[in-house]
Amino acid sequence: MKFAIISDIHSNLEALEAVVRELENDKVDKIYCLGDIVGYGPSPNECIDLVKSVTDKVVIGNHDSAVINQTDMMLFNSYARESTEWTRRMIKDVNYEYLLNLPLKISDHDLLFVHSTPLIPEDWNYILTQHSAEKHFNYFTEVACFIGHSHRPEMFRSIDQRMIVNVGSIGQPRDGNPKACYVVWDSEANEYELKRKEYDIKTVYKKIVKAGLNEFLGERLMVGR
Repeated sequence: MKFAIISDIHSNLEALEAVVRELENDKVDKIYCLGDIVGYGPSPNECIDLVKSVTDKVVIGNHDSAVINQTDMMLFNSYARESTEWTRRMIKDVNYEYLLNLPLKISDHDLLFVHSTPLIPEDWNYILTQHSAEKHFNYFTEVACFIGHSHRPEMFRSIDQRMIVNVGSIGQPRDGNPKACYVVWDSEANEYELKRKEYDIKTVYKKIVKAGLNEFLGERLMVGR
């Protein structure tokens, strides 16, 4: 079977739609979302609606959690706080309830799906190096754990050849490549492929400005930072 794993959409509908169209060509059997459907971008309701319609299972991210008042914004930068407060005003009740019921992690097909880390995911810590990854291998038994959160694709491997795979970000890449990023996993080969997809960034930028959000949130999309 082939599984697509997407993450960190951040209310970027144009990026999400481009990836969803591409997934038809990838012929995946299931789609998993690692959270942060909302935050930063101008289309929270549209992104939640599309995620609900195309994904099989979804976990919550820290921006989703902040919108529903389950995570304190103390550690958010000013752009994140501003966009979270804006999203709270814009989000429909039905989509608020949807976020409210998302789990922190899911195990399926010998794979673990979580937004941040296997260990205490609600603390929203990061796995950025092999050294930081090593302790987290002790907190799951599946062949691979898929994470998002940092917006930077990466893979870490344990001594017993299990993996922690960061799938990058669809809606706000931060690895210097502005293309939407996601992963396709082949369960028979126990291998993954990192995929990139171009989308209409200029339209997203215009929508950000029209919504009254900070222009920087659109400018950073153009450089993948």
